Amino acid sequence: MKTNKIYGFLSFLMIAFAITSCVDDGSFTVPNVTVEEPNITPNSTILAIQTALQQEYNSNGDVVYSFYDNPDNPTYVEGYVVSTDATGNFYKKIIVQDKIENPTAGIEVVLNKTSLGETYEVGRKIYIKLDGLSVSYDDGESASWINPTNGIVGKYVLGALDGDQVDDIPSTSVKDHIFRSATVADIVPTSINLADITEAHINTLIQLPSAQMLKSDLTKTFAGEASDEYDGFRTIFECETEKTILLQTSTFASFKSNLVPQGRGTFTAVLSKDYASEFLVAIANTPSDLAFTDADRCDPPVLECTGSVGGSVVVLDEDFESLTTAAALTAAGWTSVNANGGTTLFAPTNFSGNSYVQVSAYRSGESPLEAWLVSPAINLDATTGEELTFETNTGYDNGKALSVYISSDFTGDVSTATWLKVDAALSEGPSSGYNSFSSSGSINISCLSGDVHVAFKYDGADGGVTTTFQVDNVKVTGN
Repeated sequence: MKTNKIYGFLSFLMIAFAITSCVDDGSFTVPNVTVEEPNITPNSTILAIQTALQQEYNSNGDVVYSFYDNPDNPTYVEGYVVSTDATGNFYKKIIVQDKIENPTAGIEVVLNKTSLGETYEVGRKIYIKLDGLSVSYDDGESASWINPTNGIVGKYVLGALDGDQVDDIPSTSVKDHIFRSATVADIVPTSINLADITEAHINTLIQLPSAQMLKSDLTKTFAGEASDEYDGFRTIFECETEKTILLQTSTFASFKSNLVPQGRGTFTAVLSKDYASEFLVAIANTPSDLAFTDADRCDPPVLECTGSVGGSVVVLDEDFESLTTAAALTAAGWTSVNANGGTTLFAPTNFSGNSYVQVSAYRSGESPLEAWLVSPAINLDATTGEELTFETNTGYDNGKALSVYISSDFTGDVSTATWLKVDAALSEGPSSGYNSFSSSGSINISCLSGDVHVAFKYDGADGGVTTTFQVDNVKVTGN
């Protein structure tokens, strides 16, 4: 043991001597990490990139525009990075907006390179040489942005042309197109309400002043559930307006297994589109961008009745098996209405021998779509301990669209009735294909009396949340 200690000490002395012998002056040289400001004068803008593509589409119908090499007068734009891949939530891309505050345009730059956050951190000013690059536009359908009849908007992507598509800038070419400025600014997110979002806000940093996770997502992680494939989608609820937007988190993010925050507060994220560019999403750089530190949540009030429920007396039992047409649905006392005057409604349908009602905003051409299905009058005077149950199913789930309400003063007009939300378990997933019907759970409505109406409300948008919802087996029982 004593000999081993001597050998260890001698080894330490030899290593120390070898290290000091390699340094002539007895000190180490610190690498120069100073960023020198490049001699570049921007002569274009990010907004001009977008305009160039719009002109190309107007002239030739092309959805890709390429910037040609001009050695005598290269085209440069400047912008500020608002994304980071440091947590793994962005991959081989940087999001760049044109101003530190109140940006007018943003763009997604795709690069065949990782660890971009080490070089292009949030707030870093950069210059982009456009010569030899190409820009495309993706709205999930086609280039309908010239005259968007349904509110669909898309995102602009800058990269290298591969065939007739825009792909990543090769890693060996990044240094020829992206140049760092010495400036690192504090980006001021655009404070906004969801209803005020326009296409100009896509690929920029936004902030919701008062938001929280939707109540039904509070037990979940950001993207660590068994059903999360590639990305996890959770719902951000805006307190003032009760509107929602999907929070997209990569299953490769370092915080994917973190539970979502429980309170409310400010929400900062990059506004973008999902992978297929079909609907708007918000992507956080870090979980701390969800500053939901206020324990006082803003959940809408829900019906809260107490006492035991459940009995053998059937007050309402609708399985929709005999209601196979819109006329039959109306004749049975159900009200199916589109609140915005559109044509998309809850409609009877069937599959594999089972009948139910269904609604979806997909390819409806309606943005927004607000559809209601209201039950016939349900009289609760002759029973006690009443319980409401129903079943729902979802298909091609890209966000929550269904909510359930009950009213004691509905007379035919959903806009004039007083509605109280019902806290029910609703079907979720999958993102492709269909789920199977699941129960709402037992809903206590025993504190109500007289005639009540149960309503299923669908809030979606073509180009936004288009989840298909199916409703079946609506039942009220008591004693």
